[in-house]
Amino acid sequence: MNRFFYSSAAVLALISAAGCSSGRIHERSYLRAAAVSESGQLTFSFFDEDDTIACSGDDADSAKSSAELIGGKPIFTGYTELIIIDGKDSLAILDHMLASWKLSPSCTVVYSNNGGEILRNNDAELLIGITEQAVKQGIAPKCDIITVLGELCRRGEAEVAELRTDGSAGSCSVYCSVG
Repeated sequence: MNRFFYSSAAVLALISAAGCSSGRIHERSYLRAAAVSESGQLTFSFFDEDDTIACSGDDADSAKSSAELIGGKPIFTGYTELIIIDGKDSLAILDHMLASWKLSPSCTVVYSNNGGEILRNNDAELLIGITEQAVKQGIAPKCDIITVLGELCRRGEAEVAELRTDGSAGSCSVYCSVG
């Protein structure tokens, strides 16, 4: 009986410490995918919401702050699954997102010349599936953010999956400019 009591107490303590109360989960928007354009426009897609939010800013953080004002909730970025970039010079923004936004190391990075439009017109889950299939079929390389940043830092360029408006995928190179 004591063993059961101590086990139950331990489980309850863990649940309380983790902050899993039902009200706290709904106080945030959980980012699933983001499209980043060179012009400063960011498009956000969330796990628990059907609509996307498009915002501009001086940088990614100010655009994220604008999206938080529009959505009425702080945005949690730690579960983000997909980043779509439309600029081929991408080291600075990806490095910032990994370090400051605390993206998951498994977050996939893809290129599209019109990522915001693709994210507004398609479900993020579909885009992630297209990318995963392109990798499995050998059309595109593994392109998680850690691999992409490693290649950018080591070689100055990285190959990533490319999402096209017709629903197909390919491969393209992104690079970092020489300072």
